[in-house]
This record gives sequence, structure tokens and C-alpha cells, in this order.
Amino acid sequence: MSIDEIVKDTEGRAQGEMIIFISGKGGVGKTVTSVNLAVSLADKGFSTCILDGNFQFGDVNLALDIQPSFTINDLIQENESLDNVKILYYLDKDDSGLNVLSAPMKPEQGDLITPLHIRTICKKILEQHDFLIVDLSSGLSENNLTFIEMAHRVFLVTDGSLAAVKNTKTMLRAINMLNMKNKIKVIINNSEASSIINIRNVQDVLDVKDVAFISNNSKVVSKSFAMGAPFVLSKPNEKISKEIKALANEICNKRNAK
Repeated sequence: MSIDEIVKDTEGRAQGEMIIFISGKGGVGKTVTSVNLAVSLADKGFSTCILDGNFQFGDVNLALDIQPSFTINDLIQENESLDNVKILYYLDKDDSGLNVLSAPMKPEQGDLITPLHIRTICKKILEQHDFLIVDLSSGLSENNLTFIEMAHRVFLVTDGSLAAVKNTKTMLRAINMLNMKNKIKVIINNSEASSIINIRNVQDVLDVKDVAFISNNSKVVSKSFAMGAPFVLSKPNEKISKEIKALANEICNKRNAK
């Protein structure tokens, strides 16, 4: 993208909305959900960027079949000051129109990213997009807490497994102590899969009201991830795709109501 195109694209844009995906345990479908939601928003015509906030082992680029031209590490290392950086230059673009800022290629590079970097980069992206979706690692690291503090909405992802529910409840307690409970929406993935805890009782166990249920469809999800083809586009009529799109519609409706 040329400098003229970057300047033209940023003129007159309202501040974007930042939505982060986090979990108390890995393997609950956080990346798949965040990528498909981001693609859904982009497909609706909203200027959308997804940032891979799992700085050591992120795989958003794999879920989108993107070989990154740049990563967040390149952005930081090539600019002494991020205040005047042309952020769009460092973003890859998916076929859906989604912009992507990938995680570093080497885990050790993730250790170089600080909360100050995160605040500056997210602010730059939000100035130039309607939505910034961030896929985070599990847990409550210092960097993750920075993202939570900045976010307009926090999607806390779990499934029905005992360990995931236990860790999700612990995370909810911690976030409540930080007085950010009003940002939280819990997403329960694999809601039709068998588990020790009845999936419909998970909401009661977690004691939350704002919940979305996403169906279990391991065949579609696995093939989608392996091919780097988000299922909301490749399999739009599947129940799981319709549920992600419904979540995107909810987000869009709330933004348009502002």
C-alpha cells in the first residue's frame, strides 16, 4: 500500500472498537473463534484488523493461510519511535479484506514486546479501523492485562471441560477484582459436545449472564484450520458459521446504535 493510499484511508475515520479474546486454558477454540469473527466483520464491509497477541506461539496467520510480510516484531524493531509509524504498511491483507498483524516468528522475540508497545500499536490500529480483534494467549500475563485494560469488550472463551471451567471461573474472579466485569462476555465453545459438566449448566457455574454458545463441529473446524480457510466463508450454511455471524451482527448492531 502506498503512502497516499494510507493517508486517504485514515482521513475522517472514527475511533475503532477493540475486542479481545482470552481464555483460562489453551485448546478451547479461541483462535478459531476470533479469526472467524474478524473475517465476518470484514466481510460485512467494516474495516477490521486482527492482531495476534499470542506473541510466542501465535498461529492466526496459519488459520488464514498467510505467510507474513511483516510481524509485530518487525514493526517494533524497525522503528525507534512508534508515534509516527505508518501502521498499515506492516499489515497483511486476507482475501476477505481483513488486515492482519502477525505474531513474531520466533518465541524469544515475543519477550521484547512491552505494555508500552501494545498501547501505542493498538491506538494506531484503532485510529484506522472500525474493529480491532486481538487473539491472546491463555492466562493473565502483564501484556494480557494491558490488552484487557484497553479493550472495549472482552470475550472469555471456554468449553465444558472441568479444567477450562475452573480456570475460567478463576479468571472471572480476577477480572471482577479489577472492576472490569462490565466488559466480559463468555463464549462457550463445543456446546454440543459431551462433558462432565452439562454444557447448559456452565453458565450457572460461572455465574454470568452475557453468554454465547458455539456449536461443536470438529470436522468443519479442523479442515478449516488446516486449509487456512475460515469456515464462515467456506461453509456459510453450517450452524457454527451462523452462530459466529450472529455474534458479528450483535457487535455491529451495538456499534451502529452508538
